[in-house]
Amino acid sequence: MRFIKASLLLSLGLLTLGLAGCQSSGQKSTASFKDSSSQSSSYSAKEPDAAVTSSATSHKEEAQTYHPQAKLTKSTRYKKSGNLKKAGQYTFDKVGTQLTLSTIKHPQTTIKSGNLTYKVTTVRVIKNTAKTAAAKRMAAQALNLAQIKSPYYTLQVKFTIYNRGKQAVTTDGIQSIRLSGNRQLNAANQLSDASAGKTIPAKGKLATFATGLASEKTNPNLKTVKIKFAGAFADKKQVVKPTTWLKLTL
Repeated sequence: MRFIKASLLLSLGLLTLGLAGCQSSGQKSTASFKDSSSQSSSYSAKEPDAAVTSSATSHKEEAQTYHPQAKLTKSTRYKKSGNLKKAGQYTFDKVGTQLTLSTIKHPQTTIKSGNLTYKVTTVRVIKNTAKTAAAKRMAAQALNLAQIKSPYYTLQVKFTIYNRGKQAVTTDGIQSIRLSGNRQLNAANQLSDASAGKTIPAKGKLATFATGLASEKTNPNLKTVKIKFAGAFADKKQVVKPTTWLKLTL
């Protein structure tokens, strides 16, 4: 089972860090799909409102508040809350990233493995335009890149995991996301997965998300993506096998 690796700064999208295959449940998201404790039978990740996720070890100098130009906030496409629902709507995160919704779909597609059912509820492609050096720096570090070109596009996936079993299990989240051209995103390759390492109570559910780098500079124009969910564990033993590939049409 992989655990969350505590990242020094911030992670994209949408998103808690899992860049080297390890994650820490102590991370606290300030953006995209906000993260919080999952120790309940109906945990739900909040709606997105930023491009990066801060970890508990984030440097204070990076925790700044960005104020967009007044003319940009007067547009009918501007959403202060960041709850982007229609293509063309945009918001700004606190470090200076403009997030513009490019594509949104609500597939409501499910796949099962053992006692777990995975339901993908929303898939979005976001255009991220870094307005500050800090925004670029944190995005690059979150994705384990030396640098990142702006704009860059992120793929955001919201999904719910239902545990139909009689015991709590800990999920390893998403094993891989396959984009066009067989390019794959995973915990070691530009995928930030808020679900990895979370425990789902018996007869409970986990509403969560993951975000990955879809493209730099140019819109990826994704038509389909495939997702494979990893296994789940109880008492350090795998009790749920990984799923097969789940195809989503955008």
